[in-house]
Amino acid sequence: MPAATTTRLETRGHELAVEVVGSGPPIVCLHGLAIDRRVMQAVCEPGLSESNFRRIYVDLPGHGESRANPDALSADDLVAALADVIAAVADEPLAVVGYAYGGYLAQALAGLYDGVRGLALVCPTVEPDFARRTTPPKRVHQRDEALPFSDDPRERAAFEEVSVRQTAAQLALFQRVIHPANIAADSAAMAATRARYATSRSVWSALAAWDGPALVVCGRDDHWVGWEDAARLCRHLRRGELAVLPECGHLLPFEEPARLRALLKEWATRL
Repeated sequence: MPAATTTRLETRGHELAVEVVGSGPPIVCLHGLAIDRRVMQAVCEPGLSESNFRRIYVDLPGHGESRANPDALSADDLVAALADVIAAVADEPLAVVGYAYGGYLAQALAGLYDGVRGLALVCPTVEPDFARRTTPPKRVHQRDEALPFSDDPRERAAFEEVSVRQTAAQLALFQRVIHPANIAADSAAMAATRARYATSRSVWSALAAWDGPALVVCGRDDHWVGWEDAARLCRHLRRGELAVLPECGHLLPFEEPARLRALLKEWATRL
C-alpha cells in the first residue's frame, strides 16, 4: 500500500482516527460495525490503489484506534460526525465507499449532505430493521473438512456464522484481518449504536434526486443483509449499477476479491 498519514480528529465528543492514502480527489471509505479501517483497506486498496484518488479511511467511534463518546452513537450522530470529518479533510467534492453498516451511513451522507459525487456500496445495510429485511436462508457453499481454528471460541463462532466459503484460505484471511478487528471493537459502543441503528429521516427520496455514479455489490447468499433490499435501493439511483455475485455472502470482498476489484476500478473511472 502507498505511504499513508494518520491523524486524529475530535468531533461531537469522539476522537476519530483518520488515515489518508495517496493523492488526488478524495474517496472516504467507511467500515461496518465490529470491524475497522484495516478491513476497509483490504476491501478498497486492491481496486483503488491504481486510481488517481486520495483514499480516506475512518475508524468509526469505538472501533480501531477511535474513541467514542457514549452519548453520541446513534445513526444520526455517526452521520453528523462523519460529515464533520469530511469537512475537515476533503476540500473538494468526494465519493464514498461503504461496507455493511458503513454502506448505510454512506447512503445517508449522499442523501443528506452536499458534495458527494459518487457512491459505492458493498454488502450494504439497506433496511435497518432486522425483522423487515429480505434475506436468503443461510447457506455454506464450500467447507473444508478440517479447519485450523485458534483456541479463541469467538473466532470459530463468528467465522461459521458469516462465511459462505469455509475454507482454510478464507479462515486465514479472517484470522489476519477480520477477527482482530472484531475482538478489539468496543462492545458497549456497538450496543449503543444498535439501539439507535436507523437514521431519523429516510434518505431514499433524497437519493432519488441524486445523480452521481453509484455501484451496489451484494452476495446472493448474504443472509445478514440480503441483496433484494439493495436491488430496490438501486432502482432509486439514477446512475446505479447493481452486481449480485453468486456463491458468496457478507464476506464478499474476501470471497470474490477479483470481481470486486474489477467493479471498483470501473466505478472509479465513472467518477
